[in-house]
Amino acid sequence: MLSLSSLSLRATRPGQSGPGPQPGSVSIAGFSRDRTIFDSGAAFGLAAADVPLAGGGTAGQVVQARAISLDDGGAATTAWIDIATIDGSGQWTGSISAPRAATWFRPEVRLKSQPGVSAQGMDRFGVGHVIAIWGQSEPDRILSAFHDNTPPPAIPDAEAVQIFDGADTSPVRHLLSDAAPLTAAAAAMAATLIATRPGEKFALVFHTVSGSDPRMLVDDSNPGRSWAADKALHDFATADGQHVGLAAVSWFAASGGLGASYGEALFPLFSGKTIAGTPVSFPATITFGAGGSYHADHWFGELYDYARTRWIPYGPHRFDIDADMLNATHYLGGGMQFNLANKEAARGSWRTMLTIPDATMFLPLGLEPLNYVNGRDDGAGGWTDISHPSGETSDGLQAWARLTALTVLQSAGLTGWQVPEFDNCLWESAGAWVEVWSSAGPVTTTRLARGEPALGAAHAHWTDVMGFQINGQPAENMQIVSGRVRIFPNSGTFTHTDMVQFGEGGASGMISYPDDHIAGTWKNLPIVDIGAAGLDGVSVRPLADTAILANTLPVGAPSFHSSGTGPYFLDPQNVPANTTAITHAARIRFPDLPGSTAMLFSQSATGFDVELMNTGSLRVTVEDGTGLRTITSATVATPLAADVWYDIVCSADQTAKVFRVVINGALIATVPFSVPGNGVFQSNRALSYLARNSGTLQLAAEVEYLRTWLSATGNGAAPIGAPYKSITGPASSANNDPWKLGANAT
Repeated sequence: MLSLSSLSLRATRPGQSGPGPQPGSVSIAGFSRDRTIFDSGAAFGLAAADVPLAGGGTAGQVVQARAISLDDGGAATTAWIDIATIDGSGQWTGSISAPRAATWFRPEVRLKSQPGVSAQGMDRFGVGHVIAIWGQSEPDRILSAFHDNTPPPAIPDAEAVQIFDGADTSPVRHLLSDAAPLTAAAAAMAATLIATRPGEKFALVFHTVSGSDPRMLVDDSNPGRSWAADKALHDFATADGQHVGLAAVSWFAASGGLGASYGEALFPLFSGKTIAGTPVSFPATITFGAGGSYHADHWFGELYDYARTRWIPYGPHRFDIDADMLNATHYLGGGMQFNLANKEAARGSWRTMLTIPDATMFLPLGLEPLNYVNGRDDGAGGWTDISHPSGETSDGLQAWARLTALTVLQSAGLTGWQVPEFDNCLWESAGAWVEVWSSAGPVTTTRLARGEPALGAAHAHWTDVMGFQINGQPAENMQIVSGRVRIFPNSGTFTHTDMVQFGEGGASGMISYPDDHIAGTWKNLPIVDIGAAGLDGVSVRPLADTAILANTLPVGAPSFHSSGTGPYFLDPQNVPANTTAITHAARIRFPDLPGSTAMLFSQSATGFDVELMNTGSLRVTVEDGTGLRTITSATVATPLAADVWYDIVCSADQTAKVFRVVINGALIATVPFSVPGNGVFQSNRALSYLARNSGTLQLAAEVEYLRTWLSATGNGAAPIGAPYKSITGPASSANNDPWKLGANAT
């Protein structure tokens, strides 16, 4: 509601020769509060705001207005301009343009025909940045008094930053200062904004509710979050006609389960269109993925005019492990850690969404914060609250708040640095190491920047730099060399088939729970020092462009490709009588995991089948010489993924009565027979590779070799002697093999 400010009138003295013109009047309505901040349009490369004004006065008179600069001796005061003509009811509305400046302003109006008749508003306003922050508990805890357990940093400018919140209560404004910092994290955010953009003013609107999901927000029937409450907060924060210039969003904890469908599911809420460009009329049922859907009564276009507002996309942030891991996305036993796998998929989907032609409301992707502390010591040798930035150390919520502030400023073009990413790579010609580095600046780690001791050798993955994987397994020997990350092979030398990547899964680099939390392995993640106040640096973006990291080593052993129609390979002879053990081995890469299952190794009629499942696990069936099943469709949780080279060895030993899987030299699983069996394999069944003997369940793959021994070792490794059968690339060799059936290899 607008209220009238004090009014100052000055009339010209009438002349002496009869009645002169009667003095007119003009008044100006006050703002809803003192120190209102208007957005200066930084998202659009602008540095000024349109400030709406209103008031009353003598009908028919032209109103002029200006902004009086209060704190710089009038240096930023604007020129008088015509803004309105008072209507027949004595009211007027208009606007003035004021520059982004360190000073506060007051509006002043006058009558054009009688410049001495003027009025000045009592409430001050500033021109800076109006920023909305959307999400759930992670940003919400920046304002949480309960989790505020560290001393606040100093706020150098007591009039620079104000925060609006109340998306789940009643809207309120906080004016941040050393005397009233709100929380230590809020003070850290304010200090970062001030240090990065000194003299500028910020209004931050926290649309944050713990435990919520965007799909809750837009569904009026869902009690998990209220659109009306967020709308009320928005209206309160923009009560004087402001526009939110920048809306920042990183909302992955609850909705990250959407995985690869993340962008498709949520894009309509930002754009009012599907990813295919089809307009969505709200209320609507939003569909995504393979049969997914949700109801949406609202979309963000109801709050924001995209001629004045841009979204800042950032994150996902780091998601930590909750148990011992085999690698970034699999538990130690080989089972999938679906939460972390989904977060990796959501990260990729988010980035893809931003490339859609209709994604014009988004600014460039901001930081993906990694270098801060999640959770806290539970006092019993463990770690708890791993989903949230810690309120127990300045490396937790305070660092998280600083990173959030920096991502807003950087994406909006208000910093002089770029988001660090690994955009350079060198494979040493002999395969001794790989180096990756960033054009944003020299790479280091928090631990190195602080001069803290190395982690030690308690775990193989505890290395100077963490978060990298080689062929899907944690890298164990990495160093910082002249501002670059040097990655050494876990064993031997790199070959042309090897792959490296940073930041898979939850991008934490963690493997051991809770040891990695307690040791603070986040300090070993790569960062670049961009000169940010209160931080040693900012994280290097996870999941680097695979084209940048592409292996450039010369090709070694030749390979061939199979497709959905072949080739597959069938022994023209049955397994010899009295065979007690069979070991299969392959060096193989899958372009994609199968839609359901596909055959890797087989003996016809399920005598000894090893199938690849769409989860990356293996399914195994073993029979004895009578056809009795000693292992029946057992699922072996293996960490197999698409587009990664694997050395796979599978053995069934009828004497030891056990099945074993070895991947990349490590024993992954030992599966005992459920019944003893008669100690031999069927001698009236033939072996096959890449499909059943009938050609069904064909596996598409790139293969260097397929080998079989009619023996087995006690540790699951391939036997040393010559194999019973060996098929190798190139395609011409595979196509000429006497076992070959189906379409030709390529």
